[in-house]
Amino acid sequence: MATHKAHATPTKDFFVRMITKDISLEDCILDLIDNCLDGARKVKHAANIGIVVDDYSGFQAKVDFSEQHFTIADNCGGIKIAEAIDYAFHFGRRANAPTEGDYSIGLYGIGMKRAIFKLGNLIEIYSSTTTEAFRTTINVTEWLTKMRASTVDGMQVEDWDFDMDDAPVIQGTGTTIGITELHPSIAAQFSSPEFGNGLARIVGRDYAQFISKGFEIFINGRKIPGFPFTIRQSDEFKPVRTAYTDETGVEVEIIAGMAGAPPDELQASDRRADTDYFGWFVLCNDRVVVASDKTDQTVWGDGEFPGWHYQYNGFIGVVSFHAKDPNLLPWRTTKRDVDGSSGVYRRAVEKMKDATRPWIKYTGDRRVDIEEAKRREASATTQSLFEVQVNPTFDVPRVTATADRIAVSSIQYHKPTSDVSKVKKMLGNARMPNYRVGEMTFDYFLENESEE
Repeated sequence: MATHKAHATPTKDFFVRMITKDISLEDCILDLIDNCLDGARKVKHAANIGIVVDDYSGFQAKVDFSEQHFTIADNCGGIKIAEAIDYAFHFGRRANAPTEGDYSIGLYGIGMKRAIFKLGNLIEIYSSTTTEAFRTTINVTEWLTKMRASTVDGMQVEDWDFDMDDAPVIQGTGTTIGITELHPSIAAQFSSPEFGNGLARIVGRDYAQFISKGFEIFINGRKIPGFPFTIRQSDEFKPVRTAYTDETGVEVEIIAGMAGAPPDELQASDRRADTDYFGWFVLCNDRVVVASDKTDQTVWGDGEFPGWHYQYNGFIGVVSFHAKDPNLLPWRTTKRDVDGSSGVYRRAVEKMKDATRPWIKYTGDRRVDIEEAKRREASATTQSLFEVQVNPTFDVPRVTATADRIAVSSIQYHKPTSDVSKVKKMLGNARMPNYRVGEMTFDYFLENESEE
């Protein structure tokens, strides 16, 4: 029997600072959108629609923000009062908490709390189901210092509870979270047009699958289109599409192929605007957690596999993990990263490498006859990546040199940008890529100075 007890209860101030410290503003907003989607999924499950939801038509989430406020409102079923009292505002998921539904993307029971504390000081939450509704107002500054009337061993104890009031039921069920007295750093980000544009791009990409199934997301009144996961195929270019069930029970699907033509060798120094479409994408229960990866986070340059090179532009790979229990999925708490130590992920990576190797070989071989390779690539047609047929391997054509092929050499040199711009204007196109400047000036010199 111990003589004394050391009090180890965390302070609210420390806890709030730690859970908000390393998460970005974008990730906080995505956490709130995740909650909307899980609410819609629960409505579908209650209507006996099935476990894997393929139709989110009619459901939406509206995000609005400025330097003065942030609001997110959905029509995704609302939160029952009993669940709000016992679970929704609890920090972390209790062992007896009801699940968000099979194949959910809500996971740790901390997303909403972490997000609202990250954004501001005054928070109002209203939620209505078809039969009941509640409203809660949180002043974070006051809540942090709120203590219980009773004591433990003569010491005052912090009061972690939130006050809730009954509210009128609305016709359309859903939840609205409004936040004012934004933290200065948050208000500054909200005032930047670049932040809004970047958030729209991330939302369109990370929720592309849900948007394609009918879920609507609005940001400051703008409906966000989904990221166009497309792939090109022909009789010679056939994407790989294969699926298996991991030993953990997680369902894994891999799709990989050509999203665009590789660059010409002479374009090595030119930046392509479409590189965000290339690389590996990782999805967990339809949510993108890693996008267009070109690092050893997926397959590139992990020691035995080649690192990403510009010549691989044009490749797209998608690995999708699905599990009824989201705890089995290889994602981290921010859902913008994978757990590289996860067995289910490491086993998938080996298959992802197999799906990537044909493209690596092809982009090297095509230099033997680039014009012939480009002709074949041009015959491939574009379609939705998730509609391609099952195929066990990524098939690419074999490119060999033709008898009359002319050997070519690459010429690279550096000149002041201002001088290059002058030459572009003289050539009649101020926006032409640098490699074309080289080609045209070389051709001019050859035509006017050669004696042959």
